[in-house]
Amino acid sequence: MKNVLNSVRLILYSFTWISLFSIARDGLPWNPSMYTMTFLQQLNSHAVPLIRLLTFFKQIPEFNGLNVDDKVTLIKFNLLPLLCINCTLSYKTETETIVESDSDQPWDPTSLQTVYGVDGYQELRKVFDQFLHIAKYDQKIIQLALITFILTKGFAATRTEEPLLNDCMAVNRAQNYYTELLWKYMETIHGPDIAVQIFSKLIVHFLTWQRAQVKIRDIMERNLLSANTNELLPFMKALLHIT
Repeated sequence: MKNVLNSVRLILYSFTWISLFSIARDGLPWNPSMYTMTFLQQLNSHAVPLIRLLTFFKQIPEFNGLNVDDKVTLIKFNLLPLLCINCTLSYKTETETIVESDSDQPWDPTSLQTVYGVDGYQELRKVFDQFLHIAKYDQKIIQLALITFILTKGFAATRTEEPLLNDCMAVNRAQNYYTELLWKYMETIHGPDIAVQIFSKLIVHFLTWQRAQVKIRDIMERNLLSANTNELLPFMKALLHIT
């Protein structure tokens, strides 16, 4: 039990470190305190939490030690879909907003509908609320699940052909390690019965999110057809597979 908890503390220390320094703007391609009005501005603002999340993954030895091209593939295809799940960690129930730092401009339903439309937001909200329920119960479960999901080949729903991994065994080993650690953590802290319930919900919510991504992605791509994509940050272009 002690070994499991120590492992989790060491891994999730990275999340604490990022939260302490998230107000720093050095290295961020977008000013997090800037008020966003347009579709492209709101889409560009996504770069801030995504880069913070990427910084967290780079603190994970098993992820950082993967083949360079494999890391690029996992980031390019999995990072953006993980934003929805990651945002459950910074959701403020009293104001119904998402804000990681006091210096950030909060995201509210209106601003999110600018990017995803009403229908896309409703689909997004269903999935978000499912993961939010788990985050309210224990945020460490979501944090560990994020590591497992970034290591999941084929997680993203996209028409862009995803490259094969150069060392799929190394990715599988890393994912198996964190899946096991997630299970052991839940079993140790919450007991086997609760662990089974939460683990089952994580799988179901994961599959639900995969299906919902198709509709949400279509809405975003339709909006991008009438937008000047030259105004998009290079980081966002890469995650949206825009050349």
